[in-house]
Amino acid sequence: MQTISSEHISRALVAIALVGLGSSAFAAWNLDAVGSCGLSNFTSETCATSGTGAGTATLTGWSTGSGVGALSGSAGADYAAAAIYNWASPNGLGIVATNESSGSTGPHAFDNAFGIDAMIFGFGTNKVNLSSLTIGWNGSDNAVITNGVNYNDSDLSVFAWTGASAPTAPASSPSSMPGTTSTGGALSAGWTLVGNYANVGALNGSAAGGTQGISSSFYSSYWLISAYSTAYGTGTNLDEGNDAFKLMSIAGGTCGGTVSGTTCLNGAKVPEPGSLALMGAALAGMLALRRHKGQVA
Repeated sequence: MQTISSEHISRALVAIALVGLGSSAFAAWNLDAVGSCGLSNFTSETCATSGTGAGTATLTGWSTGSGVGALSGSAGADYAAAAIYNWASPNGLGIVATNESSGSTGPHAFDNAFGIDAMIFGFGTNKVNLSSLTIGWNGSDNAVITNGVNYNDSDLSVFAWTGASAPTAPASSPSSMPGTTSTGGALSAGWTLVGNYANVGALNGSAAGGTQGISSSFYSSYWLISAYSTAYGTGTNLDEGNDAFKLMSIAGGTCGGTVSGTTCLNGAKVPEPGSLALMGAALAGMLALRRHKGQVA
């Protein structure tokens, strides 16, 4: 006969707690951009998230594409408001600049042929971490020639806003995208590059797209997803001018402690309620076993 001692019980409880507080127990949020946002074109829309801590997200579309009339094939210097179109599942959200057409001739995805298309996600006072994004239709999976451009790639970039205050448009260009400089529409220092990602499409010959993991310690109220630009840096398989994709969803986590600036203090993320309940049930079982004198064969 062997007696289960208090020390054994304590060790078991510590092990259970560590498992319960592991990465799989962290609270998460998700934005189903296709299901939560409207099906009509808009330059700004507030969409609901699911999960914990993110609340609602306000999406705004931007592009340096300019010109008079559709398919004029010109790129401007500054980011101006652009329409966001919801092409439904399995396609995703696309961006249509003033020099593009929302019709079958397009292009109507995030692209970088005649200007850089980008989207800002604002979470109000909530500061969240971004851990992944999923695209639907994309040039890697569905190469297409539109307006003389062979869209056959799906490179993209992700930025977190790390500025001391909320991003605003430059005073000299009040209609430009928040967080840009007063000259040439370049991103200000407040936008910190999280990563440039090449060939995010699944390369499987379908519209299924692909999911890109995002590794970052930033907790911010504003995130920027953009078609890739060489102005963001260089890297393997990254090139500009032939990228196109539509966005399906984004996901991330919340801070379990206090966010100072963009850093989560006193704990990385919030444990899910189900994990806390599991730990409680394990504790109750161990105590009940001890009341029965802890005798085992």
